[in-house]
Amino acid sequence: MNKEDFNFDIDKEKTEEFTEILNNINEDAKSLDNNFDKEFITRNDINRNDDFLNLVKKMDYKGFDEQEEKDTPRKNPKKRLKKWVYIALLILVVGIIFGTYKIINGKNIAKKKEEEAKIIENIKSHYNQYVKVLRDTDLYTKEAGGFKKIGTIYKDVNIELEDVKIDLNTSHFEIKDLGYYIKVDDVSKIDELSENSDRYKKYLPFNSNIVTKDSFTMYLDNDKYLTLDKEMEFPIIINNYDDKYYVEYNNKLVSISKDDVSKTVESKNTDKKNQSKITTFAYHRVADTNDKCTDSYICIKKANFDKQMKYLSDNNYVTLNLDELYMYLKGYLQIEKAVVITFDDGYLFQAADEVLDKYKLNGTMFVISGDFSEYSRFEGLKAIEIQSHTHSMHKNYVCAGGNQGGAILCAGKDKIVADLKKSNEALNVKPIALAYPFYDYNDTAISALKEVGYKMAFVGRAGVKGKATPKVTNLYKIPRMTVWEETVMSFNEWKSYL
Repeated sequence: MNKEDFNFDIDKEKTEEFTEILNNINEDAKSLDNNFDKEFITRNDINRNDDFLNLVKKMDYKGFDEQEEKDTPRKNPKKRLKKWVYIALLILVVGIIFGTYKIINGKNIAKKKEEEAKIIENIKSHYNQYVKVLRDTDLYTKEAGGFKKIGTIYKDVNIELEDVKIDLNTSHFEIKDLGYYIKVDDVSKIDELSENSDRYKKYLPFNSNIVTKDSFTMYLDNDKYLTLDKEMEFPIIINNYDDKYYVEYNNKLVSISKDDVSKTVESKNTDKKNQSKITTFAYHRVADTNDKCTDSYICIKKANFDKQMKYLSDNNYVTLNLDELYMYLKGYLQIEKAVVITFDDGYLFQAADEVLDKYKLNGTMFVISGDFSEYSRFEGLKAIEIQSHTHSMHKNYVCAGGNQGGAILCAGKDKIVADLKKSNEALNVKPIALAYPFYDYNDTAISALKEVGYKMAFVGRAGVKGKATPKVTNLYKIPRMTVWEETVMSFNEWKSYL
């Protein structure tokens, strides 16, 4: 019997061990063959290998007592013993094979468990309550036959996951509240979700819905959010602004291109009415206790400003920013109760920012950029956005006629354009709206504003006491109501302009 007769797929270490065992068996067999030349074989000839003796006994080998072995010759002892020897050897080899298999199988089981532990650890390394999408990747629904693609979710989108019991069969995570799934390796852990404003919840939905095409893409802050390969219907929050419809999805305000909409349909989404007119207030200074303010009639005490803003907050007024005001005036956005807070010049605004932030309100400050040599003072404001009040045209009595009118009234268009560009660059702002210096304007000024990219401009008392109406107001002549200190304008008078 040779080792070549047994070819097993085992590792090198076990092969060497098995070869050594076979060599030992062959040596034992040779030793026994030599004893076949004897006339008698005694039990002692076999007892030198106890394990072998036990195997032979299992094959029903019946030996003789010592006396019988000495006195009684056996019939054909070589033939009979050789037969049982080889049977015993075969059993021994099978045992070795089985033992080797158990060793190898035990190693395989341990290795398999180690691999499974690594797989589960990898899955856990991707799972968290909050995760970020690592790449543009497929989105799935779960069905009886497995997972079916339903769309695409895009790189860097932050999502919240449902709780999951992780095991070897976990290949996808479920996105919270959506019922869609994403592959395990397509997300990574983050500590928290990026903040999404819920300000849109203060808007009134339109009483109409959009119906999407069979495949459409949602955008979040102009970045791709989701593509879904199915038709859906949504109430309209912002109506066809820049060829986009804004709707609510997964507690977010998302936009859908007009090209992805098949139709709009009527729907009763609200019983509330859109505000018919909106007031814009024009403040100049808001002074804290230790602030010095020489222009007393336009310098509002912080306590009085606080009282006014508290009234707005307590009565659920929304203070629109400039983009919201533009959408409202163009009819893209509806609001039940709103007002616009503005400040001119850029002096004594810190107290106003504190009060507005306290009540979660908004304001816009128009800065005379040429009056300041550095602009870090306007950084880090919590509630006030910045726009221009021109760079160097806030000068009165410089035009012919000697009236108070600002320098913009007698400047050429090119000079106005250059001034506005310089101001926006200094303030590092994108032009949205301008407050005319001293409320003065003319057609040349309006033409210059349009060339620079302004969408709106504010005048002063002119018009209907600071009130503007949707769809009919000239956006370059939006009236404002100037607010005076309480010695000139009482709190009740201020409320009357709302």
